[in-house]
Amino acid sequence: MSAKPPRIAVLGSFMQACCWSVDRLPRPGETLRARGFVAEAAGKGLAVAVGCHRLGARVDLLMAIGNDTPADSLLSWLHGEGLDTRRILRCGQPSGHGAGFIGADGDNQIVVHPGANEALGPDQIAAAEEDIASAALLYAQLEVPLDTVRAALARARAHGVLAVLNPSPWQALPDDVLACTDVLVVNAGEAQALLECALPAGRDQRLRAIASALPSLWRRWPGNWLVVTLGDQGSAAWSRDGAHHVAAPIPTRIVKTIGAGDAFSAGLCRALAGGRSMAAALETAGACAAWSIAHPGILASLPDRDGLRAMLRTGA
Repeated sequence: MSAKPPRIAVLGSFMQACCWSVDRLPRPGETLRARGFVAEAAGKGLAVAVGCHRLGARVDLLMAIGNDTPADSLLSWLHGEGLDTRRILRCGQPSGHGAGFIGADGDNQIVVHPGANEALGPDQIAAAEEDIASAALLYAQLEVPLDTVRAALARARAHGVLAVLNPSPWQALPDDVLACTDVLVVNAGEAQALLECALPAGRDQRLRAIASALPSLWRRWPGNWLVVTLGDQGSAAWSRDGAHHVAAPIPTRIVKTIGAGDAFSAGLCRALAGGRSMAAALETAGACAAWSIAHPGILASLPDRDGLRAMLRTGA
């Protein structure tokens, strides 16, 4: 990574996560007794911002939070972490909240309510135009309104800033949003929806299915890279010019899987913003995801630079 810290603008989201540990995931209509419970700060954009910050980037976090106790606690924690909070909007509605069930095998089910995240609008993006213009990379996700994502990506495009979009929670992407996106980061389920094709279970079969569906995507999307995370099968990236990289998973113990995708995105963004190749960025991203899986917590499990180096050397 470059010696000078790159600047990354992150379209953030805050969810107060409440997670129950269960022996197995509940069936429809079933009540289970949990064996553990934890409440902590989370959110796709927030986790990516914290992850990039811990990896040494200068992060401008654009986010909305409520006027409630979880928001107070988050601001205090961010100040302690050393993250800049000047672009965080406080509003009168409750902060976003999420509920998750985590099975003994690490599988999970998650439901979220956006709350204050819906208050982040194009006006806040316009106010942060200087920050976006100065960034090496802008990261966006869909836990905030689509109009806000559209505005942020358009400003990144206008200033020649690399724009990375994780379209999660999934929704169909309008052409104007796609047109301003340079890099799409999706998991296997999102890839099926984006490419409109079923993905088989095996890794090699999945890679072939994605490659076969790509020509249709390139015809409607002028972007440069599609990155697909494949869970315990690693990750892969395809370029418009035909380049293709596959990263094997890093073996690690599984403590939990919630947050691994955001840790992956943080590592990917930090590496790309620092001028690394896509192949190197996939390796960094995979190591960040593996570190997250091997440690408890959501924000707490995001690696710093020492953790990343340790994972790249030996695994966990």
